[in-house]
Amino acid sequence: MEKYSSTLQAAISSLLGLIIINGVMLGALFAQVPPNPPGRVGPFIGATLSLAVISLALSFWRNRIGYLSAIIVGLMCLLALGPQKFFLESTTLSLSPVIILGSILAVVLIISSSMAWREKD
Repeated sequence: MEKYSSTLQAAISSLLGLIIINGVMLGALFAQVPPNPPGRVGPFIGATLSLAVISLALSFWRNRIGYLSAIIVGLMCLLALGPQKFFLESTTLSLSPVIILGSILAVVLIISSSMAWREKD
């Protein structure tokens, strides 16, 4: 069995983490469990999830478009889950685990996908 590079492993792992976080956020939106995201961001979460799943498959197959779409997913997640939420959200304390972990995973995804893009197979 082929061993994948550490940058590809980091990218795929970060994508999986962000898929789970976004799935939970979408579930909280539908179930109206506080603190749930406002309804207007539902399509954004859905778009992020769908692009993340596509990026996961393409990155796993070492497709360069997959790395590019993973970088876009990371940027989308930074927009939705980034550290700016500490200043914008009234429920920051209850969301702090999501904000911190989401920001870390998004940054790791952007960096590792950029590095994987530059690697020669």
